[in-house]
Amino acid sequence: MPIAGAIFDFDGTIVDSMPMWERVPMELVARHGKVLTHETFMQIESLSANEKCDWFHEHLGAGESGEALFKEQREMVRHEYETSIQAFPRVHEFLQSLADAGIPMVIASSTPVEDIRLGLRAQGLEHYFQDIIFAADIGRGKEFPDVYLYAQKCLGTPLEATWVFEDAPFGVRTAHEAGFPVVAVLNDHDGRDEAFLRENSDILAHGYEELSLALIEDYAKKPAQGDV
Repeated sequence: MPIAGAIFDFDGTIVDSMPMWERVPMELVARHGKVLTHETFMQIESLSANEKCDWFHEHLGAGESGEALFKEQREMVRHEYETSIQAFPRVHEFLQSLADAGIPMVIASSTPVEDIRLGLRAQGLEHYFQDIIFAADIGRGKEFPDVYLYAQKCLGTPLEATWVFEDAPFGVRTAHEAGFPVVAVLNDHDGRDEAFLRENSDILAHGYEELSLALIEDYAKKPAQGDV
């Protein structure tokens, strides 16, 4: 079925921000005299931004509360979005090709909506997306399909024709298992497992230089497994 709608993750998919998202929580926890290791961060990566801060307070003893940590972290992250984070090469061109084809787009993310709006404005990308959905507002993180299903309902497009664009292995797997066609976006520095992403997606792209609307349309024309 031809692509009818698109759901994008934000961090690590549209903007090159995953190194920041590991560094900032470590700096945040260190401000409060605690240590967050890479291994621990990876274990809780699927949690939303506010859930991570609750975890830092409850399990590491950092800060007065998870809510206070979340407020402090948001200030740090928003500064990064405004001053240093950049969109991936050719993401503008790819989004424009979808817009030109009349394909509606939304963002589904574990980052708060207003923070994403700030990041989109800084890159001149806000006008491409008709909505932004924060996973925590839906109730569960991306290890569950809720946020993708909610985003699909916002688009009003058939699930099997609504493509999900993700970089996180847990997000790729969740969306794919829920029945969405999935593009796994992989770069050379976030340490993602390429074999896992390839196995759990329909298309794996090493950046937007490898991705085009024509490629997705060609894939969509292939007979489904079991079709004659």
